[in-house]
Amino acid sequence: MITRRARATLGMAIVAWFASACGGYEATRRSHIVTPPTSMKNDLIFITRDGCVNTPDMLLNLDDALRALALPLDYQVLNLGTLPATDPRSGYPTPTVLYQNRDLFGMPEPTPPFPEPS
Repeated sequence: MITRRARATLGMAIVAWFASACGGYEATRRSHIVTPPTSMKNDLIFITRDGCVNTPDMLLNLDDALRALALPLDYQVLNLGTLPATDPRSGYPTPTVLYQNRDLFGMPEPTPPFPEPS
């Protein structure tokens, strides 16, 4: 079970990840108004599998972080059981959050042969 401290740390890491993508924000803000995205479906993917005990807590943390950033909660949720064995995303542990096809915490993209889920 993920503790409150781990949940808060995860939320802060997600906020930091998104904030780091805004490197030149001050200059951008001066030149024009930045509008938040209306959808996260093309950028944010939550990977899980049936029976993953950490999924409910991770989903709550992800939703909390997105709300804190005033971003939409309409990300993709992928079940590893539905992915073909050749899909690189099937090699990630669960739960995993990918932002623009990169692991939120910096894990490199898995390469074949992919491990069996445990």
